[in-house]
Amino acid sequence: MLTSDPKDSLIAEVAKAADLCMKPYVHSVFLENQLDDDNDLDDLIFKIQCRNIDGEREESMDIELEVYKSGNEVNMTISWKSLIERPILWQGKHAVWMDSSSGVQCETPSYGQLFESLARRLKTIFKTSLT
Repeated sequence: MLTSDPKDSLIAEVAKAADLCMKPYVHSVFLENQLDDDNDLDDLIFKIQCRNIDGEREESMDIELEVYKSGNEVNMTISWKSLIERPILWQGKHAVWMDSSSGVQCETPSYGQLFESLARRLKTIFKTSLT
């Protein structure tokens, strides 16, 4: 899946996954930090910017994605960038929704299936793309 520049390929895969799971929006992805020289996944933070089908920015739909390894497992958190009061998805072996201010487990929000679908797709990408 990774080509000559692992960072660019990974960013493109994250954008494709967001486009597929968060329809009808189109997404641009920015890696806030860097892959190390061995393409190891330490702690990556992605900003996923959203546009509507007319190409206009929809900042309220922007997503923040943090990906990290714990042992051999790829884990991630997914949250709304500007709607910080909304619950956060932690995806490890299974999905856990957390209150954004307390970190206490909470009920799945109305958008939960979208985020969980995105997390499953991303987990597959990260497992196959990074060592």
